[in-house]
Amino acid sequence: MKDTASTVAQKRGRPRVIADADRRLAIIRGASDAFLELGFAGTTTAVVAARAKVSKRSIYETFANKTELFAAVIREHQNLIVDLPRPDAEKGTILDILIRIFRLDVDDDAEYAREAILNLIVRESVLFPELSDYLYENEVIRSRELLVAWLQLETRNGRIPAHDPMVCAGMLMDIVFGALLPRRRLRERPDRDRRTAHITARLAIFLRGIGVRAREVKTKS
Repeated sequence: MKDTASTVAQKRGRPRVIADADRRLAIIRGASDAFLELGFAGTTTAVVAARAKVSKRSIYETFANKTELFAAVIREHQNLIVDLPRPDAEKGTILDILIRIFRLDVDDDAEYAREAILNLIVRESVLFPELSDYLYENEVIRSRELLVAWLQLETRNGRIPAHDPMVCAGMLMDIVFGALLPRRRLRERPDRDRRTAHITARLAIFLRGIGVRAREVKTKS
């Protein structure tokens, strides 16, 4: 009887775990919509609760404060910034893989989502420097660190000549995100395609500049 009761208890407990995960995701999605539309200052617990269709108490039980909630939103969208780590033994040239890492080959919906999250991070970091400090100190944003690790791996594999990986990672991020965060938003597809082509060309110039072999600087297309 004890074993049966234990089994029943486990079965009863499992749905709550799933519900908690679903609730957390609903809160993050509701908060994401709110932060993107209203900003960090304009987003309140009541707004998030209404959009997530949960109680304010549920939010307090899940996140300690609004900063932690904002961090959860950014972490949820981390893959929109850089798609790292990469699969083992990934096929393609170094340039092909960089295009995937920086998601230069995504569809329109993913591109708009990336643009929105990048602008959110930049805008709120300027308005609230302490928010930016929190994101980096708690390793919510780890794009540079992940890129450094990838560069080190490809250097060990002999596909990238030995250079300071921190310097190379910084240059790559400047090349890509310097172009992805323009002063004027690009709404027309031809303009966005032209921007992607320019970023790809700059990445190729960078790779040739650090001595990457020519065959690694050609895309499949």
